[in-house]
Amino acid sequence: MTNPAHGNERSVRLRARGAWFPMLAVFWLALAGGRAEEAVDPATLQRHRFSAPHLGTAVHLVFYAPGEREEAAKLARAAFAKVKELDAVFSDYREDSEVRKFERKALNTPHPVSRDLFVVMACAQKIAARTDGAFDPTLGKDTKRWRAKRDRSAETAREIPKSSGNYRHLKLDHNKQTVLFEKPLQLDLGGIAKGYIADELMALMTKNGIERAAIVIGGETVLSGPPPGKKGWRIGLENPEQIRIGTIELENIALSTSGDSYQFIETEGKREAHLIDPATRKGKSNRLNVVTLAPTAMQADAWATALRILPTDRALKLANRERDLEALFIPLGKEPIRTEHFPESQ
Repeated sequence: MTNPAHGNERSVRLRARGAWFPMLAVFWLALAGGRAEEAVDPATLQRHRFSAPHLGTAVHLVFYAPGEREEAAKLARAAFAKVKELDAVFSDYREDSEVRKFERKALNTPHPVSRDLFVVMACAQKIAARTDGAFDPTLGKDTKRWRAKRDRSAETAREIPKSSGNYRHLKLDHNKQTVLFEKPLQLDLGGIAKGYIADELMALMTKNGIERAAIVIGGETVLSGPPPGKKGWRIGLENPEQIRIGTIELENIALSTSGDSYQFIETEGKREAHLIDPATRKGKSNRLNVVTLAPTAMQADAWATALRILPTDRALKLANRERDLEALFIPLGKEPIRTEHFPESQ
């Protein structure tokens, strides 16, 4: 893949312009910017925007399509229905989800799973292996303990045992689409499933002839072609203190941000993010935001989590080795660090 701004064959495909701003992290999606690239008749291509609460956050759809708003609303309803369908697969809050039902099946026995769950678990396993477990989809018990602390239920938190295994005790058969647990495990796919859902919504847009769209689910964003007459989608950026300080311009790419700006708890003056470090089974306490760019939101989502967990120097080296990954690291009160070809901003 080629980065138009730098001509780098290992970097993700993107378009970015401007001068790099010294303190950046993902903040919000702006729907303007760039110079006119084509003439578009407003009567045949209209901007549509829909939002709905799902997955413990908000799902935002922005797309350009001809026709009346009712047709666009019909597509939006189909997208939100897809979110509900996939929530029933991945949710670790619902006892009736496919994930929760699977966890109750017999150990050391291969069990078939849905295509959606297998695809996500396979990607999770791949990135877990590439990061030596910094990204681990089997930290469900540790996540529950953190949530109990957040909800000020210290007694409940003490009653939840630490995970007894890790991603290495999760075995996938790609030919038969089965999964086997070697130990009692609880999955937490929160660091990858939202990205997958965003990708599936974009696939739905493409299937319906939409070529210019942006899907935003929490910190996960996937983009197709730019708005009419624009060079790309302008993405607003912020530092760890939630201050907006710059933008980058992108198209046909996915972006994710991972940090402690919004989800954290404080116990005895110590800050603990929702990001669980597999090495300690506790939430990360250092102030750091990580922004990733990748071909899919599923990849960007998982890599953002992994790079946020790892020590920054090691994470930077790892990200620079990955062909389809760019990353920006923003520690609080220090200069940001980026991979060689993370896009410039303005």
